[in-house]
Amino acid sequence: MSLDDDWHYLPTRTRAGALQRGLGRGAVRARQDPAAPELVYACIRRDHRWLPLDDRGIYLARLVRDLELPTGPIVARLFTASDEAGEFSHVLSVVEALGRAGSDGIVESLRRYVELGPYWQEALAAVAPSWPANWWDDLLPIAADRLASAARPPRLIPGAPWTDWSARDERVRAALATGPEEVRGLGALLDEAGECLSSPEVQALPAARRVAADPASGPYWQSLCVLAEHGDESDGPALLAGLSWLDTRPDDMCGYDRLVTGLARVGGDAAIQALPKIRSLWFSPHSYERAAYLRARLALEPAACAGALTEGLWDCEASVRVLAARHVPLDEKLERRLAYLRDDPIETLEVRGAAAERLALEAAVR
Repeated sequence: MSLDDDWHYLPTRTRAGALQRGLGRGAVRARQDPAAPELVYACIRRDHRWLPLDDRGIYLARLVRDLELPTGPIVARLFTASDEAGEFSHVLSVVEALGRAGSDGIVESLRRYVELGPYWQEALAAVAPSWPANWWDDLLPIAADRLASAARPPRLIPGAPWTDWSARDERVRAALATGPEEVRGLGALLDEAGECLSSPEVQALPAARRVAADPASGPYWQSLCVLAEHGDESDGPALLAGLSWLDTRPDDMCGYDRLVTGLARVGGDAAIQALPKIRSLWFSPHSYERAAYLRARLALEPAACAGALTEGLWDCEASVRVLAARHVPLDEKLERRLAYLRDDPIETLEVRGAAAERLALEAAVR
């Protein structure tokens, strides 16, 4: 997310704040809000994701389409966005989804971007796996010319469209053979993250319990991850304390999902005590972890989840929409929403499949 020194998220209770966080309530309220067009455009102009892992593309593209907003401002933003802090990739995700939805002018605008735009390689790599080949495959000569005339030797990441094109054009083949450019790639990130991204070993459980009891005695976060994955009900208080420890790091909203998942798994009094915190985490702008909070609530308080499941059908995260489609208590209105998700070309295949399965199940038991 790109942040100015004086910028902050707007309150969740406001329509703008809900849209910034990708919450379902933001999408629902936008349908009755005369100010919605400008709010949606603002969320496209500026990347409000906490991390690139968070998804806003389908969420915002769906609002643009359903509110019948002109796509001209989005195309203009595509051509002016920089790649700093993920701004271009954010706008590109909206454009890619709108293209799948058949929005007027989007495909031609993206094709024009490939001819002229600075991040044309990223644009092609984003649409090639999801758009029909006849929308972009004839751009091979343009792409090959741009590769050949680049000031620096281009380096491409294997995958669509480059792997297929390399069999048809020597210039693409040569660029692909050099390998991807190393700009703080995955290897560097993994080195920094260390054990935080590794799968905790069950053999580490005794040591993890000692460290969790005395955080100054060792790698505290890693110990919490071990307890979350391999601990039992007796480790619930330590995991609950870990949530409070994460709260002391206001500029780092990551990691709650692992501890919440662990608490839901071990259960017990500590897990029940964590429920108010789990409910409040729903409103975090780091939406990637939202499915873990909903999953935990389904395990710990299934009878109290109807509201969250209903809102989840409009959420920005596909994983939340899948959970909601599978578990939401249905009425006539929500069955229509499931049918909408099932039939929407803008939606992911996983969500469409979950909606179709739920509707078929409901029809079979009637």
